[in-house]
Amino acid sequence: MASLAWLGEEDKVRLQEERIKVEKGDRMPFLSGGSRGGCARGRDAPGPLLPDLGTHRGGRLSDLEDYRDLPCGCEHVDVRAATERGILVFNVQGRNAGAVSDFTIGLILAECRNIARSTCGIMRGVWRKEFQNGGDIPEFTERTVGLIGFGWVGKLVCRKLSGFEVNVLVHDPYVKDDVLSAAGARPAGLRTLLKESDFVCIHARLTPENRGLIGAEELSLMKPTAYLINTARAGLVDEEALVETLRKGAIAGAGLDVFHHEPIAPDHPLLTLDNVTLTSHLAGTTREALSRSPVLLVEDIIKYLAGEKSDFIVNPQVLDRAE
Repeated sequence: MASLAWLGEEDKVRLQEERIKVEKGDRMPFLSGGSRGGCARGRDAPGPLLPDLGTHRGGRLSDLEDYRDLPCGCEHVDVRAATERGILVFNVQGRNAGAVSDFTIGLILAECRNIARSTCGIMRGVWRKEFQNGGDIPEFTERTVGLIGFGWVGKLVCRKLSGFEVNVLVHDPYVKDDVLSAAGARPAGLRTLLKESDFVCIHARLTPENRGLIGAEELSLMKPTAYLINTARAGLVDEEALVETLRKGAIAGAGLDVFHHEPIAPDHPLLTLDNVTLTSHLAGTTREALSRSPVLLVEDIIKYLAGEKSDFIVNPQVLDRAE
């Protein structure tokens, strides 16, 4: 029986209602990524699982004292170390896709229609009518939106944009063309998407292979009237190259919810620009997203313990070893 000691009382009750025995200190602990994560701290917690988890005190989580929140994704979890110790890692995907997709569309509008800049001006007593994109403020209709990544968030952005009568291009080498066609989108190579899109929205996961996916060369392919929106991961974009591109006015603007260092430094060059909308990593934070995580996680654990296929296990090798 797996150790579920880190679960909250409501989650334990739900598991018990499903007639699954909950014990403390048995052979297979769990670790989860999500709003209410399952990363536990105890006197035997192994340090390498998270950079700030503490000193390595042994190879199993047999006496868990509390759990720790994790962001969406597994960037903060040493999955290899967890696998070596027989710890299942659950990554709760899609928990905040609705929130991030809403926010993405809001960030597009806030940047290209100067909503945030106008608000800031009024609060300073300035009635602004002139903006850097003043000669070419766009409407959505018949514009082209390019989505880099067509996972949980990208699919919802595509669906929600349909009411705006836009054309949607998608670059995602892991999604088949017929899936994109069914969603009302067209597949495109990265270079084509960057050249043709009026709005480029990033929704990919950060991996060692795609770090710095959007650099100086890629930015140079974009239209001078185009906007870059990033609500995914800062590491997907070369921040210095983006600053220089915005400073030169080579693209119309950018909307950013993620940064290489957070909080952003008070002397960061992005703060000197008038063609960027910045938010403090808010895209995934809604009441529904925060409350959905434990439900999705517990449902997946129930499936696993009932012998069904889990949707969220990152390291199934642990299961092979346990057989």
